[in-house]
This record gives sequence, structure tokens and C-alpha cells, in this order.
Amino acid sequence: MIPNMAELAVTLSRWDVNQQRKNKWKASRYEALDYYNGETYDYTSKYFSQSTLDKVVAGNINITKRVIDRISLVYMTPPIRTYTNEDVVDFFVEKDLKLQRLERMTNLLDAVLLKPVWRINKEGNGTIEYDIISDYEPIFDEDPLKPVAIIYPITMKATVMDNTPEQFAYWDNENHFIFDRNGKKYTQEDNPDMINPYGVLPFVECFREGKPEFSYLDTNASNDLISTNLSINVAETNKNANVMFQSFGYLFVNGSGIDKDTMVVGQDKINYMGVDGSISIVSPPNAIPALDESIQSSYKMLAQNYHLPITFVEGTTAQSGVALRLRNQELQDDRKSDITRWRDIEFRLFELERLMIAVEEGKDAGDLEDVDYSESVEILSDKEQREKWDWELSHGLIDEADILMQKNPDLTREEAEDYLFDRQQVEMQDADKEETPANTLLNALQRPVE
Repeated sequence: MIPNMAELAVTLSRWDVNQQRKNKWKASRYEALDYYNGETYDYTSKYFSQSTLDKVVAGNINITKRVIDRISLVYMTPPIRTYTNEDVVDFFVEKDLKLQRLERMTNLLDAVLLKPVWRINKEGNGTIEYDIISDYEPIFDEDPLKPVAIIYPITMKATVMDNTPEQFAYWDNENHFIFDRNGKKYTQEDNPDMINPYGVLPFVECFREGKPEFSYLDTNASNDLISTNLSINVAETNKNANVMFQSFGYLFVNGSGIDKDTMVVGQDKINYMGVDGSISIVSPPNAIPALDESIQSSYKMLAQNYHLPITFVEGTTAQSGVALRLRNQELQDDRKSDITRWRDIEFRLFELERLMIAVEEGKDAGDLEDVDYSESVEILSDKEQREKWDWELSHGLIDEADILMQKNPDLTREEAEDYLFDRQQVEMQDADKEETPANTLLNALQRPVE
């Protein structure tokens, strides 16, 4: 049964006006996205007068993106998926790229939806693309933790002259349609009856720490990260103001016979001060080192909150592989629990993909048997890497083709073995040439006469 539009209008009204907690929840998410994208001027400007900002560059150090990207390790290397029907991957469009961004958005916002969407490409073939939805309204029935419907805004056209009202998509187990804030429904050519062809909500819920127990929206859009980023931007702006206004000191003039209306200031200007006039300059203390130290301190404490070593802030220098592993051990331990959660998301996503392919194409997508997440890259010095290869070779764990594939990941095993075979043939030919005497005349003279 299609829900009453008046009821939906009331729901949206509560969403935007009456639900203060939800509005605060939405505002914090928009703020987190702004900081991730480096759009922070409006937040920093609240702490300074406009006259100051007209003369000083506002600080904008994007630690939010740097931290979120660094802790998102699961999809840093695409996983290896094993399907019973290998051809099913032909339906997926930029899946690894989207899941990498999904992991980052989940770590940033704590709650996002992934929606696989059936779309027709330019060749006329059906494909599955992936939309990441960060702004949505769940509707509940009896279970406050299990939505029965989802409403989310549709991406608006990036056209200045476009005056189309803001539109929303509605999904429940039976219905799907588009409507706007005025309550007008829009009929889609491929779905005139406004039904949900899949019979389920086509979304995958993604939470940073799993679904909350108290409230569905009891999530945290990285508030500690955002507030620290704000304080660092304010401190950086203060530092810029210090350089702009105080780096050359304060100039002042004393004397009763000085004409302030004709007095000018400049590197190429000379003013006559009169009999009792004098000009002086006061140099305030250099506050920049203290501001830098404050910024570094805040940055380091924030890094530790996210299981990052202090060297993440200071910048890396040449270190042994053992030292790097010890410094990043806490972050790697956190990744192990993340892999468990994301493997479950992969299987839930494939259930939707299989359903869509069956409905849209009438084909069996088979099963997803396994998702193998690659271990994080182990950083070793040249000496440590050689010792590791020697030990693995001596114990029969790898061969020379494996080493070649590690040095050049683009090579297949067959290509690596062919290269080694050709290299061996060249070395054998060189050895034969060395054994052949170069001076044929001397060789003939030394040959006994018969």
C-alpha cells in the first residue's frame, strides 16, 4: 500500500523542524563532510571579525581527511572475491573504488547506506552501480532498530537556472516512488505502478562499530576529530595574523609639532619629526613557536585517539621494518576487527546484487564463496627484505618467480616464469661464449700436426 502523502509531509516536517536532535545529528554530519572536503572557512570565521579576515588568510589544515584516509585500511588493497559464477563481475561498475570510499565515509560519519543501483550503460547493457547515501531518514514500525522504509534526497542538478523542487526517493518492501516537498509524486517510465520490484529494502547499512543498541541514530560523526581540526584551524589563523600584523613590530610617533595629516609611512618615505618629535618601533614577542607547539600537541593527541603513532604527525624518516611494525601495531590490531565487519557487509551486498540480477536479467548470479582481504603491505629495509626472501627460499615457501612477482605486481606467474627461463637461456649462452677461445689463430697453431 502506497503511504499517504500527507503523512509523508508530516514526517518530513518533523524531520526538518521539530526533531531538534535529528537536526543536530544532520548538522554534525554535514560539518564532518565539509571538514573532510576542506571547506572549513565558515566554521573558522565565527572566531574572528570580518575586518581581520579581510586581511588575514584563514587557516585550513585538513587533518580530518588525512586521519580518516590513514585509518581506512581494509580496502586500501582490493580484496579477492571468489564467485561460483565468475562472469557475475561483468555487472559490477567500479565496485572496489566505491567500497574504498564507503569505508572512509563510514569511518567519518559512523552511519551510511550503500545502495546498489541497476543502471543501463551507454552500450545498452544492464550494470550495477553503487550510491553512497549519507543523508537519509529511516522510518520505523514496531522495531526501533529496524527501518521499514527509507527516504533520502535525490542528487540535485548542478544548474543555476534549474528551479525543480527538491526531490526525495521513497523505498519500502512494496513501494518505490519519487516525490517533492510539495507532496507531488513523479511517475517513472520504467515503474508506472510505483512498486518495489525487489521486495526488500535495497540498502546495506554500514556502521563504524556495528548497529547501535540504544537508538538507530545514536552515532558519532567523528566529533573529536572535527573539534580538534577546528581548534587547529583557529590557531593557524592566529599564527597568520601574528605574521601579518606583528612580525614587523608596532610603529609609533611622539611629539607636539607633528602634522599627522601629512605624515606618511613607507619604506621609501622620510618624515620630518620637528624639534621635539621622535619615531619608535616596538617588537612584540614572537608567538609563532608557541602556536606551532600547541598545534603539534593537539595533533599528536588526536592521532593517538585514532591508534596512530606520533610519527604520523611528525612525518616519517628512514626506519627499520621492525620499528614500523611496532609503531603501527595498534592500528593493525584495529584493522582485524574491521575486516570481520566488512566481510559481513560484502556478503549482505552480494545478496542484493544477486537479487537485482535475477529480477532485471533473469540470470543466476551464483554464490559469493569467500572474500580474501590482503594483508597490509609489510615495509622492510633492503637488507631485511633480502634476508626474508633467503629464509623463505631455503624453507621452500616461495620460489624465484614469487620474488619477481613481489617486485613487479603487474606480472602473472606465467610471465614471471617465462622471464626467468629467458634469463637463464641468456646466461647459458654467455657462459658458452666465455668457454669458446677468442683467438682462433692461436688455437690452430697449438693444434698438433697429424
